[in-house]
Amino acid sequence: MKKRLRNILMMVLILILGVNLIEGSGEVFAQSIKTLKEKEKKLKNQMSSTDKKLSATQKSAKQGLQELERLNADIEYRDMLIDRRSREILGFTHQIDSLNRSISALSEKYDIKRKKYADMIYYAYITKSQQDKFLYILASKSFQEGYRRFQYLSSLAELRKQQSITLSKTRQDIQAKRDKVNLLKEKTEGLLKEQEKEKEYALFQKNEKSKLVASLRSKEKELKEELRRQQVAADNLNKKIQDMVAKQAAAAAERARKQAAQKKKTTTQSKTTTTTSKTTSSYALSNEESVIAGGFEKNKGLLPWPVKGVITGKFGNQPHPVLKDVVVNNKGVYITASVQGAKALSVYNGVVSQCFSVPGGNNAVIVRHGNYLTVYANLTQIYVKNGQKITKGTPIGKIYQETNSKTVLFFQVWKEKTLLNPQLWLKK
Repeated sequence: MKKRLRNILMMVLILILGVNLIEGSGEVFAQSIKTLKEKEKKLKNQMSSTDKKLSATQKSAKQGLQELERLNADIEYRDMLIDRRSREILGFTHQIDSLNRSISALSEKYDIKRKKYADMIYYAYITKSQQDKFLYILASKSFQEGYRRFQYLSSLAELRKQQSITLSKTRQDIQAKRDKVNLLKEKTEGLLKEQEKEKEYALFQKNEKSKLVASLRSKEKELKEELRRQQVAADNLNKKIQDMVAKQAAAAAERARKQAAQKKKTTTQSKTTTTTSKTTSSYALSNEESVIAGGFEKNKGLLPWPVKGVITGKFGNQPHPVLKDVVVNNKGVYITASVQGAKALSVYNGVVSQCFSVPGGNNAVIVRHGNYLTVYANLTQIYVKNGQKITKGTPIGKIYQETNSKTVLFFQVWKEKTLLNPQLWLKK
């Protein structure tokens, strides 16, 4: 009988102990990981494909500088990608730690429940007959203990069933969590390998950058001349825009004044003077232009890029990438297109205000969006004409392609006479 009892208990223990503890987890960081993935995808699309070593000695100062600007942009995007990937890895690590803590807690509960279940089976065995049950109760040291044993034996079958269900559910929970941990570990290991490759390539790029900078510094005179030409072209462009904006504002104010005079012939001279002074200080919008301006303003940070590529020249005062103690004041952004022969596209609905050539800077197009303006410069061909109504995505013109196959668009955003940072308006 004792041998049989040992065999039964051994089978129970094998059944219980043979359960593998497995893991899976709640989606604590699921949303943040999804966001990081989306941003990572955008960053990868933005990064330039620099697969070959740069040969600075075979390039002119202008070409070498363009290569450097593109390389700087690529390094910046790659560093951003590494940072976001690090945060993604950290998120996975936190999930794994949380899941492991949950597994430990569940395992402790499981061990307690397993012991209780084993005790139930043991008591069920030793009290398998009515006589045994009676003797089990009589063996109690007190009346209270005997009563508890009686109650326990009465509900033993149901308790065994419930405990069995509970044990099975706990095993499933542990298994699910362990599976999740294993999956997250695989993802983390994959990301770590990718990150290591990104770091190695980023280091290679930074070494190439150092070589290129050293080479370009020997061409300081040529670089300064190129900078001067670029500045002259930018100044000519800005003067053209400011003059046009002032003329259009004056014309719009005059139209508004005449319309007001027709509607209110009884207006006093003082009121007429006040109205004129107000309207000449800013562009007087029609109802249609007000709607367009409102829509443009609401899309700040959401406007499509005028051309797919990377920003190789940021807005505002920027240190020259080569010349020491030289600060370049960019009146817009320089976007190096990802493909040769790219076209500039309108970022929003509007009306073509002016198409013109820029001395030293090819052609440019100004599109009015109410009291907002967008400027597309460094074009070799223009596809639109003055006064033409256009929609978002309309081809504006073909971007000039340098002899080294670089296609760079100069892009600006204005609000009346105020120059704005285009990077704040384009979609991230």
